[in-house]
Amino acid sequence: MSVDAILEAIRALSPDERAEFDARLESEAAPEPLPELTRELKAELDRRMAEADANPGALVPWEQVYQASLKRAAR
Repeated sequence: MSVDAILEAIRALSPDERAEFDARLESEAAPEPLPELTRELKAELDRRMAEADANPGALVPWEQVYQASLKRAAR
């Protein structure tokens, strides 16, 4: 079934059917829950957060990192 045919079928739904369709589509499109963190990964994240809290001046803003990566990629 083409996208156009699907859209045509959706337009033909009654308001109640459209509401049900919207609700079901939203529940289908919901992201999968994230997996539990391993003990090792949680410890590493905690270590990094503690390091960042202890030395906030060492942090580099994401925008700066991103711009630097664009410059490297352009070479």
